[in-house]
Amino acid sequence: MKKIGILILGLAFLMGCIEEKETRNNIFDPFQASEKVESQFFDLDTLSLKEIEGKMGTKIYFLRESFDIDSTDKISLELKEFYTISDLIKNNIRTITQDNELLESSGVIYLNFTKNGEELKLKDSATIRVRLPLELSEQDKIFNGEMDSLNQISWSETEAYFMVLRFNKTYQIDMGYNVTLDSLPYYQELWRKQDSIYEKTIGSYENIDKKVGSAVSLTNLGWINVDRFVEKPATMDFSFTNSLEVDGIVMYVVYDNLNSFTSYYPDETENIILTGVPVLENTSLIAVGIKEKQLYAQKIRVGDKDSMQLSLQSINQTELDKLFKK
Repeated sequence: MKKIGILILGLAFLMGCIEEKETRNNIFDPFQASEKVESQFFDLDTLSLKEIEGKMGTKIYFLRESFDIDSTDKISLELKEFYTISDLIKNNIRTITQDNELLESSGVIYLNFTKNGEELKLKDSATIRVRLPLELSEQDKIFNGEMDSLNQISWSETEAYFMVLRFNKTYQIDMGYNVTLDSLPYYQELWRKQDSIYEKTIGSYENIDKKVGSAVSLTNLGWINVDRFVEKPATMDFSFTNSLEVDGIVMYVVYDNLNSFTSYYPDETENIILTGVPVLENTSLIAVGIKEKQLYAQKIRVGDKDSMQLSLQSINQTELDKLFKK
């Protein structure tokens, strides 16, 4: 019996040693010390309608009747605007769909209406109109984002309508119409023709391009992304060996000349496996690790090799920011 007991204790000791050697990954934010996109808050009180403009030029047209609320309910709006690839990376707003399709982003916003701190949703069949400081094309689509347990966002295409203006001869005013994305080129051309007529007949007129296709009628709130699909990226699986002991590691995939990136938190920090990574001709992998608040990083150009040895070097926040600049 004593031998059995000693054997059990020995196995337990060995198991404990094995567990100590496991290098599970701790989730961390490499850009915690960098400048982040801050929330903007707007107090709408009991107003029935209001045009709200964000710091980066996003305009939201609040219409109280779009929500299932009482006339006395006080409403607030939280807005975030992300219009550069730097903002997307530093806030980990990656550009990939739930089906692992790579996207290129023109801009992301976050909209959250609340009543006494309670999150609101649009009524069924209701929309909210948003004018974006972008020139949209027929390739652009609207996506809604969902955060997972690791605060990694993924996107799915959502229903949305694009607002165009047409001159109403009866009322002698511009009137808005919601159209589908594939109709935009027709209305853009129509407006440009009308613009030239206005200039000849009644003098200068506001630039038509600012009025066409930049306003979207959204059917959902939350994370909103204006994206286009990146055509036919290949996918690769990668394995990395990391000899530097770190508390956590995150792997970024960035693409030259594209407002696109994705990021991965592998299960382990020593033997790192990435599967189904979208890859284009000019793709880089950036590994960022942390050990007792010190950052380590390495940038690798993706080639034919799918198995590599990492050589992480210590890096400060400024140097890390430069590593991601295109």
